[in-house]
Amino acid sequence: MGRKDSRSRSGSAKRRGPHLTLDRLPQIIALLPMQDAARAACASRELLQSWRHYPELKFSAKTLAMDGQHNCIQGQMDAYIKRIDIALQNCTGGWVKRFRFELQFFHELSAHHINHWLDAAIPGIEELTLELPRDDKMKYRFPCKLLFEKGCSIQSLCLYSCTFHPDQGACSFRNLKKVYFSLVHITTEELWIFLYNYLSLEHLELGFCHEIACLKIPCTLQLLNFLRVRRCNMLQIIVSDDPNLSTFHYEGPLIQLSLGDSLQLKHVNISIYPWFNLFEYARKQLPTVAPNVETQFLMSANEAGIFYPLIFQPHGRFLHLKYLELVIVGPRNYGFGYQYTYLVTFLKASPVLETFILHVEESAKEPYPLVINPKYLKNHLLPEHYHQSIKHVTVTGFCHTQELVELIFYILENATSLQCLTLDNRIRGFEKDLVACITQDAGTRDYQEWWKNFGAKERILHFFRRESYPKSYWDAYCSYVAIRKYIIGRVPSSVELKIPVVPPDEIISRLSKVESELLKSP
Repeated sequence: MGRKDSRSRSGSAKRRGPHLTLDRLPQIIALLPMQDAARAACASRELLQSWRHYPELKFSAKTLAMDGQHNCIQGQMDAYIKRIDIALQNCTGGWVKRFRFELQFFHELSAHHINHWLDAAIPGIEELTLELPRDDKMKYRFPCKLLFEKGCSIQSLCLYSCTFHPDQGACSFRNLKKVYFSLVHITTEELWIFLYNYLSLEHLELGFCHEIACLKIPCTLQLLNFLRVRRCNMLQIIVSDDPNLSTFHYEGPLIQLSLGDSLQLKHVNISIYPWFNLFEYARKQLPTVAPNVETQFLMSANEAGIFYPLIFQPHGRFLHLKYLELVIVGPRNYGFGYQYTYLVTFLKASPVLETFILHVEESAKEPYPLVINPKYLKNHLLPEHYHQSIKHVTVTGFCHTQELVELIFYILENATSLQCLTLDNRIRGFEKDLVACITQDAGTRDYQEWWKNFGAKERILHFFRRESYPKSYWDAYCSYVAIRKYIIGRVPSSVELKIPVVPPDEIISRLSKVESELLKSP
């Protein structure tokens, strides 16, 4: 009898197993990418039911099974619209929390259809993304009034290529935490009205919003901790009274920054390419703007106007800076080299710095392998200043320039706690993405500055289009010779030297003969 009871109990346990699994299916399916979850729904009725509880719905060229060119072929518009209509009709029960309308391929889409979809999607959702074509044919105005009527519960709002006028209709974003506007038509006053009313905002990103002249963050945004501003053509000043801002990203020309009581600002990322002289500005201004910064990323086209004699002026200090990453994006002609030794001022101003990374996209290369005169070094030695915290130093795009080798000398002699030195002749390719972004709109000041400094020369255009990494064998060989001849012998035994790319032995042998011939020639 006992054996029979045990069998019945084990049998019931086995029967209960699948039911427990089915209860968890919606949670498991929710962790899958949307297309994988949709495919799984075709396997069984249980999985189909779980798919109906999937929390995200995304409409894009891929999910709508458009052609490979992502073009909405004439005559197919109605079919795609119908697919979206049917999908929204099947979203019953309020399970969907994230809607993504990536409709940049719908160039002839009417505002009526968009409003209809938003009306069906908005109730109960937490994240909304609306991406429309970049052209101005549609001129779609986001329906703030619709959100007010629906009692919006949105926490994340991402808008691309539309108009946003909060003063023309009440907006109800009581729970709004994240905002991302790209190519959105909104004025300075409208943005102020919008920001002033949403006390729960934590994350704000603005990109290519060319009607904003002044960005002012009101003190009411006590929870805002992340701010990113990208290439807003008319922007002249950023003023923030937010006491809890911890991360600040900015792309564009140098403008006035007034971050108020920014003691919580720990992470700063600034890129002014194709503009010049960010490093000098950063050394003078950032210790005041962000006195407690811990990580810093700075990108500049070049630093012009810094010449010998090198003067280390006692600007403010980065007392908490632990991570410093600098990018110099070229190209520059031979004879217009950057004084890399100026970067020592950053090291001296950062007493607790642990990681220093320098990216050299393109530099004024010597035409031949580097030859350093020892007498020159004696006359240009940098002042000693021991750095007891620096542990990791990386240089990408390392090239055979005397200034860069001098900087490495200084680090090896003064970084007493150095553990690893990486010298990589490959370039990271920052300029490729930057140029692709800037050249999309010829009417912006960034494009005009880029064309003035770089774009008019076909040689430079060719440089931006190239995709070969690492550099040519000759450049790699010259860099390797400079490392072998001048640096390896100075590396202490306690420091690990990494050279990720070394030319093949055959290439080294062949180019060393070329070098000998070059040095013999008058």
